[in-house]
Amino acid sequence: MSRQDVQRLLEEYQVVGELLASLQAQHSTVVELLEELTTALDGVRHLKSGEGERLVHIGAGLFAKGVFEVREVLTPLGARYHAFLDLDNAERILNERIEEYSRLKTSLEENIEKLAARAAQIRQVLESLGIR
Repeated sequence: MSRQDVQRLLEEYQVVGELLASLQAQHSTVVELLEELTTALDGVRHLKSGEGERLVHIGAGLFAKGVFEVREVLTPLGARYHAFLDLDNAERILNERIEEYSRLKTSLEENIEKLAARAAQIRQVLESLGIR
């Protein structure tokens, strides 16, 4: 293997490592969004059931306790637009977003797996050449 081949492998290894770091950061963000969407979905379902008291986050770790008779919730539609939607439509939108982000999460995991495998291959070749 020529010196140029080794140099290309080292450069590819570095690029793959940077891509892996970027994809892992994106994955973490998607996981957090999925958790937030799932919590919101649970909240909408709880409101639909009309069961007892509910704690509502009002910011800075503060919560208000109360009984709610809600028929609509202010729902983000995208592009910074919001609309008051009935609970069924809000639940539908949340389910759609959860499905969308779940697909994205799966895609990121597959790409991370492929890049990690390529990094391992390159590392193995470099180690066999005595380069660490």
